[in-house]
Amino acid sequence: MSIALAWCDFKTYCEDIGPGRAQPPRPVQCAFCDGPRVWFNGWRRVFPTVLVEGRSHRPPDGVVLQRVRCARRECHRSWTLRPPWLYPHRSLEPDVAEAAALAYLLAPHTSYAAVATAFGCAWITVWRWVGWLAALAIPAALLARAVRLAAPGGAEPGLLPREVPAAGRARSTERARAVLEAAQVLAALALLHRAQPEPPADPSPLRWWLLGEFLAFRRVALLTRGTTPRR
Repeated sequence: MSIALAWCDFKTYCEDIGPGRAQPPRPVQCAFCDGPRVWFNGWRRVFPTVLVEGRSHRPPDGVVLQRVRCARRECHRSWTLRPPWLYPHRSLEPDVAEAAALAYLLAPHTSYAAVATAFGCAWITVWRWVGWLAALAIPAALLARAVRLAAPGGAEPGLLPREVPAAGRARSTERARAVLEAAQVLAALALLHRAQPEPPADPSPLRWWLLGEFLAFRRVALLTRGTTPRR
């Protein structure tokens, strides 16, 4: 459970926030019961991998996050305050998954192993990201939301890819379909991101959308555990 803070730069946050340094803004009410008093309740340290200037980066000292607790005796629940570039229950953040998936899906000649090497993860992780993205959302539903926001012609179905280079490398018809669906989900998210009346501060359409779903519905999109893949 988390409450998004104002958008800030990754490096700035790591330099400024932590024990003996600044604290993030205290929530004005409890995330669970709407109680008006929230206490700071210590720190926790996590070790995420995020994109910094287009490259995967895992801070050697981790990222320190503030814990808070509701002051109401009837509630007294606690949660973690996360900056908006940290998504719950992930060590490899959504912006890394998005960039790696796009690198695999759109490159004419590449492999899961080559993409994994570039992004500092295992090839099976890239494989799973592609399958996870394919099942994450319905591209037509995302596109419909974008159409309602965008100027005429700004989010047409024809803008979704009908084929991608990675589909030709798939070892089964089922996987080829999943590869194309993953590309369509990412394309639809990019169109929805671009159609917003005010440009989102988050440069990652995937992370921006996931965080919005989490804050609105407390929905966490966990990475599905797969079996041995048919590549």
